[in-house]
Amino acid sequence: MSFFPQTSLTLLQKLAVEVTGGNEAAWVRFFALYTPAIRRFVEWNDKMHEPDDVIQDVYLKLVEILRTGTYQPDKARFRTFLATLIRRHLISLYRKDLARGGDRNFSLDELVEEPTVSPTQGDALDRQWAEAKHAAAVEHVLTKTAMSQRNKQVYRAHVLEGRSADEVAATFGITKNLVGQIKFRVEKAIAIIEEEFAD
Repeated sequence: MSFFPQTSLTLLQKLAVEVTGGNEAAWVRFFALYTPAIRRFVEWNDKMHEPDDVIQDVYLKLVEILRTGTYQPDKARFRTFLATLIRRHLISLYRKDLARGGDRNFSLDELVEEPTVSPTQGDALDRQWAEAKHAAAVEHVLTKTAMSQRNKQVYRAHVLEGRSADEVAATFGITKNLVGQIKFRVEKAIAIIEEEFAD
């Protein structure tokens, strides 16, 4: 883990505002929203490098790209662009490690040798990025919302642990119908968080 992740994030926010002239509150919201999803995506693809370090590098590259106007929304959805940017950075780290004779146990299961995006590769990146965003949204709702602890526990037991509605109802002393209602409410909250990830 990085020793100063909060300091790095604060510096990145200031840098982003300075170089792009953007609204600081929007950047703070962007970092708060995207960091957990990027962390998941990095953790799934790279077991060797510290996720906070990778995230910081990706944000620095993103700020530079936005500052220079390199990102072209008409050519790629933002989620595909961001996933590709992360992937390219991971491949670059992997190649540097190989050049230095580093550990060769780095997994490129979802990453390919060349950082180009074919239609099918883009679809795979979109799927993996959507999964990372969904996992981050679930984690956000279950840890950072004002929802009751019971409802969070019911959702965890029923959806994340895969226990039946009957079993969960018996465990928590509620009706099976209430288990379904809780699942619906939590999934609605998750969907709202996911919608905030702009294309």
